[in-house]
Order: sequence, then C-alpha cells, then structure tokens
Amino acid sequence: MLSYLLLAAAAAAADACALLTADEIQRVQGESPQISKPSSQSGGELLVRQCFYQLPTFEKSISLEVTTGPAAKAYWQKAFHESRAQEKDEKDEEGEAKEQPERVRGLGEEAFWTGSLKLGGLYVLQKGSILRLSIGGADAKGAKLKKLRALARPALKRL
Repeated sequence: MLSYLLLAAAAAAADACALLTADEIQRVQGESPQISKPSSQSGGELLVRQCFYQLPTFEKSISLEVTTGPAAKAYWQKAFHESRAQEKDEKDEEGEAKEQPERVRGLGEEAFWTGSLKLGGLYVLQKGSILRLSIGGADAKGAKLKKLRALARPALKRL
C-alpha cells in the first residue's frame, strides 16, 4: 500500500512538470530547462504539485505549483479576498505598507500578482485549481508579468 501511495505521489508531481514544454519556456525565457524537478506534498484537503524548471542561467529558472483538492477554492478565498480587508493597514518588518495582491485580468477565473519584485508570483484560479508561477531575474514587474502570462496560458490549457 505504501509503495502505491509513493508511486501515486510521484505521478502527481510529474504532472506539474508536464504543464509547460521546453519550447514554451525557451520562447519566454530564451533558454530551455536543463532539469525539471517534480515534487508533491499533501496536507488536509490540499494536494500541492510542484515543478522547478532549472535553466542554464539559474536566475531565469521557473517555479510552477498547482494546488488542488476540496479545500482549494476556500484557500483561494481566504488568501485573496478575506485577507485583503484585514491586511490593508498592516506593515512589513521595515515598517512599509504591505503590498496588496494586484488583480491580473485575462487569465483563468481570477488571477493576482502578489509579493515583491524579487519574490513575487502570479496566482491563477481555474477549475477549482490554483496555478502559481514565479520566475527569477532582474526584470521589472511589468516585464515579469508579461513573461508569467505567456507561461500561464499554455499551462492553464493543460490543467
């Protein structure tokens, strides 16, 4: 039974890496992945499948995550709707106002950019699943969002 569960977890993790092709990554980042590292974890009513696409220029690497399960929609509501009102006046460790999630139109049922320029990511809700994409590099937020949108479109078609 345990070996079956491990095989099922490995298969689920591999599915995340199948959401983007090397050609799609090449078109957006200018490089093809050297390695695609799948992983997965589950907790409660959520299953999180991840893929790290390591590119030759490490800073251009891509992190993709898919969260599914009966609690995914509730998690989305809490993360992007309930918490927005509560965090409006909160400050970060340096006393700066926390950056609020920014709505991104034209992807999935709903999408948001959240986080800093360095650690930000694109979150997309579609068919009860949450897709999260992030890329490294020194690009400005607008350039990163353009790349993330270009990566999200084919990945969402395969969800």
